[in-house]
Amino acid sequence: MRKFKFPDYTKVIMFLTVMNLIIMTIRNWYVDNTVFNFLWRNLWSSFCPLLVATLMVIFNAKINKFFFWIGCFVWLIFYPNAPYMISDLIHNSLDPSKIPNQIIYDTIIIFSIAMLSLFYGFISMKIIFNLIFSRYNKIVANAAITVTLILSSVGFYMGRLLASGIPYGNGLLYSWELFIHPIVVLKVVWHALFPIGQHIPDYLLMLLFGIVQYMVMIMMKDVSNIQNVEVSDTSAN
Repeated sequence: MRKFKFPDYTKVIMFLTVMNLIIMTIRNWYVDNTVFNFLWRNLWSSFCPLLVATLMVIFNAKINKFFFWIGCFVWLIFYPNAPYMISDLIHNSLDPSKIPNQIIYDTIIIFSIAMLSLFYGFISMKIIFNLIFSRYNKIVANAAITVTLILSSVGFYMGRLLASGIPYGNGLLYSWELFIHPIVVLKVVWHALFPIGQHIPDYLLMLLFGIVQYMVMIMMKDVSNIQNVEVSDTSAN
C-alpha cells in the first residue's frame, strides 16, 4: 500500500493558521473582548472543503465513479464557506464606538483570516480540478469549476442575506444546514430568487461575487507560475 505523503502546501496552511490564531489571541487580550471569536467557527467551515478534498485524494484510487461524484458534491456544498468570509469585513463597520486604531487593527485581522479562508478554498478547488481532470478531461474539469463558482455565489447570497428568513439558529446559514433542514432552506432560497425580475439586485450581487472569485483565482494561478517567467540578461557587456 502506497503511503500518503502530505503535500508541501500543508506546511504553509499550518503556519498561516497558527499565525492567525496568535494574532487573534493577542487582539482579544489587548482589547479585552472576544467579539470576533465567531471568525474561528467560520474559518473551520471554510476548512471543511479542503478536508473533503484531501480525503478524496487519499481514497481516490479506491472509490468508483459514483462515490467520486458524491465526494465532489459534498465538497461543493462546503466550498462556499471559504470565499464567504470575504464578507465578514462588514462586521468591523457596524460598531461606531471603536477608535480609528482599533478599526484598522480589527480590519487587518478580519482580512488576514478571510485571505486564509480563501486559500483553503482555492487549494481545495485546485485539488478537485486535478482529480476530475485525471478521471475525465480538462473540459469536464473546467465545467465543474465554472458550476462551482456559480453555485458558490448563490451560497454566498444564502449565507449573508437569507439567514434572516430561516426560522431557527442565530441569524447565520451554513452549508451543512442544507443536509439538516433541506426543505426549509430550499424554500427560502426559491422564494428569494424567483421571479427573477423582482430580484435583479440580488442577481447582480451574486454576479459581482462570482467575478471577484474568478479574479482572485486567476491571480493565484498566474502568481504560482511566475517562477517560469524567463528573465532576459540585461547585464552590460
